[in-house]
Amino acid sequence: MKNSFIIGSALMLCFTITSCGGKKALDINVSELETACDVVDALDLIATEMNAMVADGEVGSDEEEEFGKLVDKIQEVDEVARTNFERTDAEACEKWDAMRKKSEDLEPYM
Repeated sequence: MKNSFIIGSALMLCFTITSCGGKKALDINVSELETACDVVDALDLIATEMNAMVADGEVGSDEEEEFGKLVDKIQEVDEVARTNFERTDAEACEKWDAMRKKSEDLEPYM
């Protein structure tokens, strides 16, 4: 019974964080971001992965390198956003509010 709970919890976490085998934030190719909503989706994915890292209240020493790479990825995506799209277009995207909330939660770690 305990094992099935652990397996179920692991699967739930996997689906929540990365959709099990789905695209990971560091795999984002900024040249493929064709719309403002693509940018928002990318930022949401990055923020989701970063929030998972700080869920315990800190960035662990084993997570620092990846966290730094995710910060760099945010900057890459942000550059594409500022160069190619209007903020109002991004604000109209489905994941805008969720992405903004996740980003605000990350501010103490940036």
